[in-house]
Amino acid sequence: MKPWSKILAGGVLLCSLGARTQTVDEIIAKSLTARGGIGKIKAVQSQRLTGRISFGPDAEGPFTVEMKRPGKIREEVTVGGITRIRTSDGTSGWSVSGAEEARPLSADELKNLAGSADIDGPLLDYQAKGNHVELVDKEPVEGKDAYKLLVTERNGRVRYDYIDCASYLGVKWEGKIVANGKELEVESVFHDYRAVNGLMYAFAIDSDTVAPQTNKSSSSRRLKSIPSRTTRASASLHRCLGARNLRSRIEYQLRS
Repeated sequence: MKPWSKILAGGVLLCSLGARTQTVDEIIAKSLTARGGIGKIKAVQSQRLTGRISFGPDAEGPFTVEMKRPGKIREEVTVGGITRIRTSDGTSGWSVSGAEEARPLSADELKNLAGSADIDGPLLDYQAKGNHVELVDKEPVEGKDAYKLLVTERNGRVRYDYIDCASYLGVKWEGKIVANGKELEVESVFHDYRAVNGLMYAFAIDSDTVAPQTNKSSSSRRLKSIPSRTTRASASLHRCLGARNLRSRIEYQLRS
């Protein structure tokens, strides 16, 4: 082997060893720093999402999602002239659709909403939240290596979060939701990160739902310019609205 080849091989080996010795907490810390820092993330006390959502041909309409610490959420979507509202304070909630009477949310619905109501995401203060995080491996996401983290939330729900090995920004998440009594496998890939008030924010999301066949969808975000600090929104509107074939355009209002 030529001298330069030995040097190159040694460098690759050292990089590989370095990647393997990085701990979960180190990866999470770098990810939070890449997003803009814990202080700025925690400064946001509430956020409001508005836009239009499509469940397929001839089935679209406006929606609003409002979140407030700690763990409060209200969502409203109107499709086909029927307005559906769901809300939760983190422990209980109710749902109403059209002229029907309000009903309590099921345990599965509360789990779906709980994930979306966490403004910070499951990795920030994960131990205090009762979450467990493991480093599974590295996997490519759209041609770039990402750390694959297994996140077991306090409520027992399991998800995978992928952190880009270079930028340390979240690039993908996988998980399951229960909608209309059916368990759906969902994945979302995050694109087009931009700096907004000192925080990095994904302005585009591509989502797939599998139940029982793959239905591809995309979510494109636009951030409304307002004089307030910002943080990342819910990882996926699939979790928030329990939607398949989701296509949406969103504007955000976030306040400290």
